[in-house]
Amino acid sequence: MSKKTRKSRNRLGVVFLILLVAVVAVLVNKNQKGERSFKAELLEFNTEDVSSLSISSKAIDANPFIISRESDNWIIKTDGKTFDADNDLLDNMVDELAELKAIQKVAASKEKWGDFDVTDSTGVHVVVNYDKKSIGDIFIGRFSYNQDTRKPKTFVRLNKEKDVFAVEGYLSMTFSRGIDGLRNKSIIRANQNDLTKIAFNFPSDSSYTLVKDSLGWMMNGMPTDSSRISNFLGSLSYLSGAIFRDDLDPTLLSSAPYSVVIEGRNISTVEIKATIDEQGKHAILSSMNPSSVFDGDNGDLFSKIFVGPVSFIPTGQ
Repeated sequence: MSKKTRKSRNRLGVVFLILLVAVVAVLVNKNQKGERSFKAELLEFNTEDVSSLSISSKAIDANPFIISRESDNWIIKTDGKTFDADNDLLDNMVDELAELKAIQKVAASKEKWGDFDVTDSTGVHVVVNYDKKSIGDIFIGRFSYNQDTRKPKTFVRLNKEKDVFAVEGYLSMTFSRGIDGLRNKSIIRANQNDLTKIAFNFPSDSSYTLVKDSLGWMMNGMPTDSSRISNFLGSLSYLSGAIFRDDLDPTLLSSAPYSVVIEGRNISTVEIKATIDEQGKHAILSSMNPSSVFDGDNGDLFSKIFVGPVSFIPTGQ
């Protein structure tokens, strides 16, 4: 065989190999498109553009409510009432919606919506707004947990579309909280090392004051038990309520008989007030969260805040 013939065959072999690789690439690409013929990004908006969220769910019989961003705070509005929302929680919810990505298309017909709780009556309907314009509209259904991968996923459907998608995370649990689950439950947020003075005012003669000086915490000028003080401050400095008393107007607690005034560095003065209603139940209000009254008996909240002076007397005295 001549050198010329061998070169020609080599060229043909190279050409054939290139064509073969190209065909395989086309087939693989076609197969991938067939497996994932959907757009992963379900909602596209900038978190800074979000002015409000509208949330409604017929499944949990909740009245529709609006959560609006006012300055740096989120406010819940429903039935003519206004409540402070948990800012960190709402910021995370908006981030979660903005970053929502479909990992799987699980249904493509309206007949299957009920299997994933994304119908108009079973899903949580969330509308993302910029001023009065909708920039996102989605139904959030049930979630599923894969024991093998140990990863949760939630089923969702864009409004006015038939396809149902799975996304990673507990989106369903987050958006099914209802109004109380999204409200600000803070009573006080502080670094316990920054606290310098706590004044307890009771209706009887047992009022007293704790002051931190160079020697440590003193009670009415007398030394205290450092361990007991540390435990109390650890509990007090980051305290939340759990059950709201919306039957009570916060202004009714302006002259409450019990109060604790907390002062310190890097914190505005916080005053926590408490009263006893006609049924003998405690109600608590904090100046750090002035729009919400809390059930003081739930979780022994009243007892955690309004402690007597004997609680800090050194052991053995």
